[in-house]
Amino acid sequence: MKKFLLLTSVTMIAAPAFAADVVMEEPPAPTVVEVPAAKGWSGLYVGVQGGYGFGDTDQIAIDPFAFPGLVTAFTPAGAAPGSSFAASGDFDDGFVGGAHIGYDWQVNNLVFGVIGDITYTDLGDEQNAFSRTPATYTIERDLDWMATLRGRLGYAVNDNLLIYGTGGVAYGEVDFRYSQPGSAAAFTTSGGQDSDFGYVVGAGVETKLTQNISFGLEYLYTNLGDNDFEANLVNGPFGGATGAAGSNPGGTTLRGADDDFDFHTIQAKVSYRF
Repeated sequence: MKKFLLLTSVTMIAAPAFAADVVMEEPPAPTVVEVPAAKGWSGLYVGVQGGYGFGDTDQIAIDPFAFPGLVTAFTPAGAAPGSSFAASGDFDDGFVGGAHIGYDWQVNNLVFGVIGDITYTDLGDEQNAFSRTPATYTIERDLDWMATLRGRLGYAVNDNLLIYGTGGVAYGEVDFRYSQPGSAAAFTTSGGQDSDFGYVVGAGVETKLTQNISFGLEYLYTNLGDNDFEANLVNGPFGGATGAAGSNPGGTTLRGADDDFDFHTIQAKVSYRF
């Protein structure tokens, strides 16, 4: 009996202490992991672009084109004088590529910004007229480089896909050449190189490959405006002091019938976003 009372007393004394130990051992608080917020389209970016340029052109215009000898000279052999005009035009398609820098701001799904680029081009056109002499009269235009400054406005489908429209000003230097192999006519030309301002409009799509690298495709239509280049010919059927009797006293002017130097480009773009 004494042993039972002793055991009961020890148990009653130890139980509260054991219970206190159990209550005080609380589990550790869970670790909070912070997930970084998705990065939108706002910020500075730089990159490179490359693709293909193409266009169309017209043929040389002769002014005035009324004197019978001149009309006959430029009508294809076998055709009635004035029934057609022996001429052609061709646009030289080619590579375009360069670098760009821009900055975007994003408000909800609306993305707006500004972009500037400089582009090497291998583009030009050639306009020809052919006389029965036979002789060829050729006006050529070449564009070696151009630059644009554009705004762009887009819709962010999500943080990784952007569609946009773009437009602004374009600048380029157009080189002119004139030649007339087979012709003995004297000529003077105006032009040579023309620094042209024009406009550019287009659209594109851009997707992020990583948080900082994006890839896009962009279409642009560029128009560098009128190019005032012409050749004034004298002698023979072209008139002038030594031209055929009754012909144009001031000579004859050859000019490109397609005055605007315009073309299309489709380029792939890779950008690094800071």
